[in-house]
Amino acid sequence: MLALLHGGPGARGSLAGVAQQVGAYRGVWELLQTRYSVPELLEELHEQLAPAEQPLTVAGHSWGAWLGLLYASLFPEKVKHLVLVSCPPLEEKFVPQILQRRLARLSPAEAAAYQQAQAVLEESRPGNPQQALETLQHLTQKTDFVAPCPYDDQLLEADERQYAAVWPQAAHLRSRGRLLQAAQHITCPVTVLHGAQDPHPVQGVLEPLRSCGADVTQIIWENCGHSPFAETHARGAFYRFLQTA
Repeated sequence: MLALLHGGPGARGSLAGVAQQVGAYRGVWELLQTRYSVPELLEELHEQLAPAEQPLTVAGHSWGAWLGLLYASLFPEKVKHLVLVSCPPLEEKFVPQILQRRLARLSPAEAAAYQQAQAVLEESRPGNPQQALETLQHLTQKTDFVAPCPYDDQLLEADERQYAAVWPQAAHLRSRGRLLQAAQHITCPVTVLHGAQDPHPVQGVLEPLRSCGADVTQIIWENCGHSPFAETHARGAFYRFLQTA
């Protein structure tokens, strides 16, 4: 069984297309996140996976990669393979590179709009969170993709409230070193799937994991951004990997 954890936080349904494609070859779930704190999301995930045959493969995209890492650290006996897809950096020192890479791909006006929307969602600036989330989704089509291909995301339900509630907690875990602490308790093999053009630097994932002694395999795709399932040059290899992971 393959468990898929969507990104965001708050991007419920974003991996429905992946689940449909991979589901033609193996059992797969996209586990929708509905709660509003990191501990509650881990509790929900544990409840969702209880009926599944254990151990299983857990693959998380973006924020979902962190959630998968935290789950595998708490319940190592339940995860036989952890797949981190486009994982954000696990250490704070790599974080400035993300915004630098994104803003470099935008016009000055777009860069200003991106930063304003981000400030609204982080509650450091007043504004409409739903509108801010839509602005970021629009601009990341330029910052986070290289050669996008059609991808069915009609089931996506963006939840700006969940983003606003969960992301600050997740970022706090990183800044306090809690993600590194969790990585030290990973006992299963870990595969890092990453696009070379992803704004999130892959070394921010590989270096911390290896420093913790994790059994890490890396697959890096050239001409690929943050969502390999929606990238022309990585899509095929991404699906072939998940069919047997």
